[in-house]
Amino acid sequence: MDLVTAIVILLGGFFAGILNTVVGGGSLVSVPLLITAGLSPHLAIGTNRLAMVFNTGVGAIEYYRKVRFRIKTALALSVFASAGSLLGANIVLSIDEVTLRYVIAALMLIMGSVIFLKKRLGLEEGEVKKSRSMIAAILTLSFLLGIYGGFFGAGVSTMFTFVFVSLLGMSFIGSAGMTRFVVSILSMTAVPVFLFNMKIDFLYGLVLALSFVAGAKIGVKLALKAGNIWIRRLFLTLVVVSSIRLLIP
Repeated sequence: MDLVTAIVILLGGFFAGILNTVVGGGSLVSVPLLITAGLSPHLAIGTNRLAMVFNTGVGAIEYYRKVRFRIKTALALSVFASAGSLLGANIVLSIDEVTLRYVIAALMLIMGSVIFLKKRLGLEEGEVKKSRSMIAAILTLSFLLGIYGGFFGAGVSTMFTFVFVSLLGMSFIGSAGMTRFVVSILSMTAVPVFLFNMKIDFLYGLVLALSFVAGAKIGVKLALKAGNIWIRRLFLTLVVVSSIRLLIP
């Protein structure tokens, strides 16, 4: 890796780290960045997943210090998400990525439409009746999102945020820490699979991780300062941009 490449990854990773910590979607920046730097797609995904452990891990800790999220709920969801992540990481070489991109893009647009139409959703904490069917739905979604997170993960934080806001009645800021916690755990689960298959470049991963950590620290401060209304606006913007990015590789 030459100096120019390292600087580009540091700067791009810093921006991606901030974005991922505030509203998610950082991998939509960092994975293409690694591919442009010369890594193969699968190597870029594995390397990004390693670095993402640090971004989401630091983000979760910083959020927990400021906004105490439901740690027991986060741990329970992490178990299902990690199981899905392990499966997703193992099928990364065989899954039809093009079809997956279209499916995720469609889901993004559906999420954005729900948030747009429900003006108050995510702006404040709300009470939600936790029925057995609701709990089953959340655990199932955590498992399915874990599969996608282990496979590619671009936008997985955004989708977890949507689940927590729409089904658990959490605010955007309230859901932020729990989202980063769950994604950090599922990333940790996927990393050994990529490592076993030699799909991680540790030099690129270290550089990206350093920028991710810095981005996470700044991202939490920006999110708390901006508040739920601005995060909602950024969320909607990200959903549209992410959908376009997924539909046009």
